[in-house]
Amino acid sequence: MHMFQQSLCSTKGFLIKQRRWLFPGALLLILVGLGLIWLGLQQTSTVIVAGDPIQVRTAAWRVSGVLRAAGVSVGEDDRLTPEGDLWFWAPAVITVEPAREVLIRTPADEVRLRTAERIPANLIAAIGVDLFPGDRVLVNGGVVDPQQPLEGEGFVLLQFQPAVAVHLLIDGVESRFFSQESTLGAALEAAQVFIAPQDWISEDLMTPLDETLNVVIRRARLVRISAGGAELTGLTAAETVSEALHDLGFGLQNLDQSLPAEDEPVPVTGEIEIVRVEEKITILKDEVPYQNEYVEDPNTFLDEISVVTPGQVGIYASRERVRYAAGEEVWRDEPQSWQASEAADGVLGYGSRVEVRTEVVDGQEIEFWRKISVYATSFSPCRLGLGEGVCNDRTASGLPLQKGIVSVTRNWYNMMRLQPVFVQGYGRGVIADIGGGGLYFSHFWIDLGYSDNDYQQWSRWTTLYFLTPVPAWYPAVLPWP
Repeated sequence: MHMFQQSLCSTKGFLIKQRRWLFPGALLLILVGLGLIWLGLQQTSTVIVAGDPIQVRTAAWRVSGVLRAAGVSVGEDDRLTPEGDLWFWAPAVITVEPAREVLIRTPADEVRLRTAERIPANLIAAIGVDLFPGDRVLVNGGVVDPQQPLEGEGFVLLQFQPAVAVHLLIDGVESRFFSQESTLGAALEAAQVFIAPQDWISEDLMTPLDETLNVVIRRARLVRISAGGAELTGLTAAETVSEALHDLGFGLQNLDQSLPAEDEPVPVTGEIEIVRVEEKITILKDEVPYQNEYVEDPNTFLDEISVVTPGQVGIYASRERVRYAAGEEVWRDEPQSWQASEAADGVLGYGSRVEVRTEVVDGQEIEFWRKISVYATSFSPCRLGLGEGVCNDRTASGLPLQKGIVSVTRNWYNMMRLQPVFVQGYGRGVIADIGGGGLYFSHFWIDLGYSDNDYQQWSRWTTLYFLTPVPAWYPAVLPWP
């Protein structure tokens, strides 16, 4: 205790002795303290302007002071983080995003903004447009991710290209996708919706994709067609049996039927049967003959027949109709009979017109007024058909039997005795004997005479020409034997 008092007295004495230095020392201490405080308030801050950092050391207590210290001014449309003139304690970062001119172009409108917003999706949302999957955003002509911030400074052209919605109904199943492709075909391919050649689609694949489309697709399925033991399989997207048959080139013909019917849906099994149906119509005819009347026709050449009035056969007909399905009779109609036509007699004209004509026959030019087709045989004095060894060279006209003698039936001989004729293949002759085959065959049969030495056998058809002059009388119709 005593020592403490001694120490206190010593200090007090010292202070009394140093009184003149006390005030200046206190002032110095205050100044040193203030300097230390000022040095402690100095801080280093980072100001980022448009992505470029600026380091600044300042004792400012507010954001505005730091910006002034950094020499950065903030416009009305610029974005400042943190916002407002807040108290600011180091260390910290201040971000300044300068505003820029942005032109937003949509299919419906154009909007010009001055904004510091850097996210394209936010810029589009700012004008009231929502982004959907498949929509496309372009910045200065290039496609960008709408969620990624814009780079650089200066004017920006922002284009919004909304995707077109395609509503699909595939075999009854609905779906939807959005696409930026120019055509429906390209959009389906991009969406990995593939169309096979046999599939059916309600719209053309080249349809422009400029508005919402509703598209129906029917996938092709296997169909088997059987017809009378033959089978055909193929793929078709048809809804009805008729359409399926058409797609596979197997159309029904005439009365054919299909199971199921043509207007019914293609069965789930894909099985279609063709039943071949045919009808057979049998018509039986019973003819009633007619008769012809012959009259002279002066405008028709000799031995030619003209039709003055044609005859008509009378016909009675009956019809029977039977239907077969797959080869089996399924229906038969009652037979029907009727008279198709009545018999009517005709009128034929026999020619009586004579005309002198010329013709080259066997190398000779002949003049004739009548020609007919005849069957010719031949005979000679010892070839008369009267038995072996019986010979006679006399003819009915008294002329000797030799080449040039033509034998005809008695009727002809009586009308045309000594009529000059020409026989094709035989030569010139004259009707001078009675004979021929008229009694056994027809009046168109003649016998050609020869001597025994130059005899040639005949047994064929040839042409008989009646040579000029034309007799004063001649039969218009050659008589029967």
